[in-house]
Amino acid sequence: MSARTLPDRIADELIARVFTGELAPGDKLPPDRALATELGVDRTSLRNALRQLTRMNLLRPVRGSGVTVLDYRQHAGLDFLAAVLEIPGLELGGAFLLEALDHWEQAMPSIVSSALARITPAQLGEIDELLEHQAEVLEAGADLDEVARLEVGLIDSVVAMLGDVTLRLMANSTRPLRRRLTRLQLELTDDPLAQIQASRMLLRRALEDGPSPDIIRTAHAQILSVVHAPLRAHLRTLPTRPHRTSRWQRHESASART
Repeated sequence: MSARTLPDRIADELIARVFTGELAPGDKLPPDRALATELGVDRTSLRNALRQLTRMNLLRPVRGSGVTVLDYRQHAGLDFLAAVLEIPGLELGGAFLLEALDHWEQAMPSIVSSALARITPAQLGEIDELLEHQAEVLEAGADLDEVARLEVGLIDSVVAMLGDVTLRLMANSTRPLRRRLTRLQLELTDDPLAQIQASRMLLRRALEDGPSPDIIRTAHAQILSVVHAPLRAHLRTLPTRPHRTSRWQRHESASART
């Protein structure tokens, strides 16, 4: 993976300021020269970063009036969410993570039931093989990060089998968040094999009995409610608001002073 460019890193810094509230809706950015001096970057890199954020609908430049910060809750999209999730040193906050967990628990049972009702027996067999491999890796004492990666990959496979482009775009954008929550969930549960075993039992019911989508949806919702209970309790202990654990390191260069 190639290193991020300076404009990318400047964009990340400003996105973090917006997400944490350091830059509030309606605020005006300092003039280019002043902001470039503060960050220690050249004005060309800064302007490239500002163009990125304008395309994300985070900023609104008005000739003669400067650049205004927009409310990301009203204007931003999946590209903003994907960017937030990739910024090092940005803690999302307990409130945001609990919202994400709520949406996960609401959406996944419907996604799984739709998938099991539409995909072929061969595809069901592929999912079972993925679950079996995940269980084997976990039983072998693998790193929980690897188990979380496999879990996220399994969900991505199910989504891909549905052939829904919009759903796949949403899954792609939220992959880092799902990996983070899954990793936490595995760390907090007493028996990390429980979810895998429960998922395989649900899959076997679909393979053997062909239950209705409503039955599958209800059963999966119950599984998630139990499996996510320790994770939900942990998220409630976190600071509510997003915050940063690292700060921008000012670049000292000749070009920054031009």
